[in-house]
Amino acid sequence: MNLLFIHDHPFFEDNHKVYSGGGLPNNTWPKYLKNFSTLTVFGRKSTDLKDKKVLSSKENVSFYLTENYTSLSIFIKNHQKLKRELLFLMDNADVVLIRLPSILGIVAANIAYNQNKKVWVEVVGNAKEALENHGSILGKFSAPILEILNKRLINKANYVSYVTQFKLQLDYPSNKKAITSCISNVIINNIIDSDDINRNRFTLPVLKICLIGGFDVKYKGQNLLLKAVSALPNHIKNNIELFFIGKGNYDWLEDIARELNLSTQIKFIGSMESGEPILKLLQQMSLYIQPSLTEGMPRALLEAMSMGCPVMGSKVGGIPDVVSDHLLHDKGDFKTIANQLASLFLNRQILSDESFRSLKVIEPYLKTNLDNKRDEFYAKMNENLKND
Repeated sequence: MNLLFIHDHPFFEDNHKVYSGGGLPNNTWPKYLKNFSTLTVFGRKSTDLKDKKVLSSKENVSFYLTENYTSLSIFIKNHQKLKRELLFLMDNADVVLIRLPSILGIVAANIAYNQNKKVWVEVVGNAKEALENHGSILGKFSAPILEILNKRLINKANYVSYVTQFKLQLDYPSNKKAITSCISNVIINNIIDSDDINRNRFTLPVLKICLIGGFDVKYKGQNLLLKAVSALPNHIKNNIELFFIGKGNYDWLEDIARELNLSTQIKFIGSMESGEPILKLLQQMSLYIQPSLTEGMPRALLEAMSMGCPVMGSKVGGIPDVVSDHLLHDKGDFKTIANQLASLFLNRQILSDESFRSLKVIEPYLKTNLDNKRDEFYAKMNENLKND
């Protein structure tokens, strides 16, 4: 069977190989090739070298990179050309996989439904949250429109998979006949044993707090964490150390830190390779926080939990699925973050309790468990395709 995968993701092509900026490396594709013999990826063609970070090319995966959506104006001008490209690719597809939210996904889904194609939608985030935090007037204006479109398209899909356990299912319900599953796109290979947790990190005089997120975007909430720490009483504030990990220029954050007199309490680590280096650092942290304004299911949060970190986060995306209710905050609410930090600093037993809770909650995200869920989803999909 042939699967056509469609998303807005920009790819860079060089010497007959295709690269991603990091979001879709070649280890993304085996989970689809497990059920489909060939995979065609339809995305945007990029000329920006920053989109050549990781190899995306893989055997049995072909790429069709459109030049008809390099900007909004070109998208509008070449809309009909884009539709013809999609129609051509859909002819040979047994299933059309739409990853939402995405503009290409909306265009492709409408075409697929008109062509009576079997449509699988992967719901990886909340469209309204993402666009409201895009940083542009156009994004805020279009957010409610695209939110409605996403809901309609997801509700019409034959197959729907969600990267969260609860939140996105409530935001974007499927139709009653659809085959659905909750399959996280974050895979955890190992969970630290509870006996190996370094409990000293919860009782040290200085509370070590980590946040992982790119500095080239401003929706990860680093500035909110700084405001929260600044609002704490001095005897707490002066005993907090912040570890910021991520790619991109962090000058803007250093400026905020200077204004709030927090410069000496921050360690900007920059980009780190996913895997062992980050996991070792997380084992030393007293607390991990994800105060994002928009998310799907953040990998860093789950990785922190797999290392026994207590976690805090905002009520966006899949974060409420895994974070304790009393450690959640409304997006942008730095005052609640400050109150929660003060409570944790003064009662370290909560940190220890939350550490053990993290290990229990993360178990469904282990690779073996996710593989089983994906196998069940594919079995139902294949039965549906066979009987159609």
